[in-house]
Amino acid sequence: MKVAILAGGPGSRLYPITYYVPKCMIPIAGKPFLDYIIEYLKKHGVKEIVLLLSKDDYEVFQNHYGNGKKLNVRLSYSVAPRTGTAGALYAARKEFNETFIVYYGDVLTDFNLTEMMKFHRRKHASCTVALTRSVPIDYGVGKIDATGRLLSFQEKPVLEEYPVSMAVYIFEPEIVKYCKPNRDIASDVIPTLIEKKLPVYGYVTDRPHYDIGSFKHLDMVREILSEKRSRGSSSAELGSQAADDPCGSRRQ
Repeated sequence: MKVAILAGGPGSRLYPITYYVPKCMIPIAGKPFLDYIIEYLKKHGVKEIVLLLSKDDYEVFQNHYGNGKKLNVRLSYSVAPRTGTAGALYAARKEFNETFIVYYGDVLTDFNLTEMMKFHRRKHASCTVALTRSVPIDYGVGKIDATGRLLSFQEKPVLEEYPVSMAVYIFEPEIVKYCKPNRDIASDVIPTLIEKKLPVYGYVTDRPHYDIGSFKHLDMVREILSEKRSRGSSSAELGSQAADDPCGSRRQ
């Protein structure tokens, strides 16, 4: 299966680092962040990769990865103006005439992508969204009655009934026609698919995911990967171990 990696964003929240290097090429524990993503994809048999880039960053990726041979993958490039995630996918539409994966280039995870692919086929889905129950929200949450009395309160809870998107999708080629310039996959395309009653499914897992979209999260990922490298652990193993649960049922 082919994968489209969205790697052309400006990374403005990581400025000034991203003035010198694209976000997903930031070195972490001795190699670019994108290398870890490629290792994860290879583990699940995904070796045909299309990098969706802007013309500002293309040469950096091309000079480092070339055709992907040194990492034992087949790498190609789609270079287009920055017109949103859906716009980037639309610009590369000729690359995808079979089921394919969309993966955001600033996210690292280790959930069972192979099982997600099986789930997508089994459901005959047009779109499958990877969702996790391992993300606590950043605020305390309260429940009140009609008088305003506080009935319960939790600080930074994990809301299992509302699993969080991991920015990993599986699409059928038909989905690309909904991807237009100046549109966002998460904000625009997925809601449109649901509204049109296409078969959209969520593959739910308890596995964590990490992004490097801010300095706080970048430092967190650096600490995790550096620690695992010093212990000689696999870079793909993140957080505590737990099995994927594609049906989304609560654990006891």
